[in-house]
Amino acid sequence: MDKIKFFNTIRTLTTLVFLSTTLILSGCNPTPSNPRNITATPPETNVKEAKMGLQQVQEPEPTLPQKLPTPAIQSESGISIPAIQGSYCWGMCADYAGDMELLEGKVPVSVLVGENISIHLDTNVPPDEFTLVEYVNGKARPISLREGSFQLSQEKGTHYYGAFARWTSPQNSQVSLGDTSFAFVIRGVEKK
Repeated sequence: MDKIKFFNTIRTLTTLVFLSTTLILSGCNPTPSNPRNITATPPETNVKEAKMGLQQVQEPEPTLPQKLPTPAIQSESGISIPAIQGSYCWGMCADYAGDMELLEGKVPVSVLVGENISIHLDTNVPPDEFTLVEYVNGKARPISLREGSFQLSQEKGTHYYGAFARWTSPQNSQVSLGDTSFAFVIRGVEKK
């Protein structure tokens, strides 16, 4: 009787392994399924293509550096503000904690309130998307940049910031060529 239970258990386990493997492998098919044999519609012609006739126009991919761009953050009076690297995808991907967690225990650099702060990434190709936020009471508030700079708040105290930059393919803005995020902290002080 024990042998029958043993064989039934082995048969059940083998069946479960087979079904699990089949389910896992069915999601790994590199060829998309097209069960109804629908023909894909051609992409719409963009303005450049229209001007050039029906000739296909393809912009070359921008030449991005091999090394992950490092932000250089500086006040207009020349004070350098260190950035803490956050999550990125640049040849490989790394996922880090959120901006506020990255800044825990970091000593803020003192800068005069109202001073302009510039952010430059060490690449000749500007990002297609750049977002800067200030964290106020735990909430992210968007900060506008003008020519790579923003004005530090007139309020004294510690200001926490997070930034995200992305480079995309000229052929398809949904295709990311690379992205990076970083955080920094500034203490706004009054002139003595």
